[in-house]
Amino acid sequence: MKEKLFVAALVLITAAYAWGLGWIAWGFVRAGSALGFGLALGIVILLLLTIWVTWREMLFGLGSGRLARQYEPPAEADDEDARAEFEAARTAIQDGAEHDWRAWFRLALAYDALRDRKGARMATRRAIAEHRG
Repeated sequence: MKEKLFVAALVLITAAYAWGLGWIAWGFVRAGSALGFGLALGIVILLLLTIWVTWREMLFGLGSGRLARQYEPPAEADDEDARAEFEAARTAIQDGAEHDWRAWFRLALAYDALRDRKGARMATRRAIAEHRG
């Protein structure tokens, strides 16, 4: 529950930031000069980028949360040895489970246990894509 409140607060902060950027852009447009229009265009680009990144991260969070609720680790999963679990998860994908979202999500959890956030995000994105079909 604490995580949901944190995400809601971040979305509200991002919305306030976007509103502020829009207000500043409108002020530059009202100034009427070429420089004002150029600055307004730059701010609108930042605003669109902010909205796009926020939306993309929200979809990622919702997708990974949905997978986490559906995922049940295999019986042979080793929670104690992160390196051994990583090797087992990687081997499972190499042995033909490359279209199974559970195998990719297992690999994502193994990456996360090894503190490799970039690898975990990559594997989670692949798990979400495989889950969609």
